[in-house]
Amino acid sequence: MIRYLKQSLQPFLLPTLSLAFAACAPVPDFYEAQNLSAKPFNQLDLAGNACGPASLLNSYRFGDPNWRKLSEEPAGLSDRERIRAIARGPAMRESSSLPGRARWSRRGINLSDLREVANEMASPAYLPSLAQQTLFLKPTESQQSHIQRVHSLLASSLKAEIPPILSIRRFAKRGGKWTSIQAHFVTVISVPGNIPTGETSFPVKYIDPLGGNFREGRIAISRTAFLQTDPAANPNLEAIFPDVTIGKNSLRSGETSYLAVSAVLGKF
Repeated sequence: MIRYLKQSLQPFLLPTLSLAFAACAPVPDFYEAQNLSAKPFNQLDLAGNACGPASLLNSYRFGDPNWRKLSEEPAGLSDRERIRAIARGPAMRESSSLPGRARWSRRGINLSDLREVANEMASPAYLPSLAQQTLFLKPTESQQSHIQRVHSLLASSLKAEIPPILSIRRFAKRGGKWTSIQAHFVTVISVPGNIPTGETSFPVKYIDPLGGNFREGRIAISRTAFLQTDPAANPNLEAIFPDVTIGKNSLRSGETSYLAVSAVLGKF
C-alpha cells in the first residue's frame, strides 16, 4: 500500500519539487547581456533616424548565440550594411499601425513597427516572438509597484538572453504644459537582480545607438510632477540618463525637460 502511494504521488511530487528548487535558486546581483564583449552598432553609420534598426541589431548582437546569428548573417557585411538591410528591407514595408506609410521614415520607426520587423526576422530562424509593453502607471498601481514591474520586465528579457529595447521620450515644460519633443531607443544590457522594498530607483547599463556607446544611468520614481499635479500620479518613470542628448537641442532657453520611460520590447 505504501509503495502504491509513493508511485501514485510521484507524478505530482516532481513538478512540486522542481518549483521548490526554482524558488530556492539564488537571485544574481545583476542580470546581464550574454555577449558583453561585442562592439555596439552605431546608427550614425547609416543615418540619424536609424536608432530603431541599430537598437534591434544591438539586442541581437549582445544576446545568446541563437539571437546573435541575426546580426551576423549573411556573413561579410559591414555594420552599416546590416543597419541598411533592415532599414531598406523589412522596415520599408507598410506600417500596420500607421497605414499608408512605411514602417521606417525620416522620423524613425515606432515600437509596434519595430516589433513586427523583429518578429519577421526571428520567424525564419525559429526564434520566439518578442512582445511590447507600454510602461504607464496602472489605475490602481503605486509608484513603488510600478518601478518593480518595469524592473521585472527588463530582467525577464535579460534572463531570456535577449536584451530588451527601451523606448524613451523627452518632454519639455513649455508654456506651462509638457510637450513631447523627441523619442529614442536604447538597448538595456544590465539591471540589478532585485530592487529592495522602498527603493525609488535602480541602476541600468545600456547601449545608446547614437554613437554606439556603452552608457549608465538610473530608472527612477521622480519627485517632479510630470503630466500631473501630484508626482505620485506621474504616468511614467524617469530615465535619468545624463548622456542621452536626444531632444536637448530643441529645448528653448529656460525650459526644463523630463526623459520618460515609455515602453519596452523584449521577451517576457
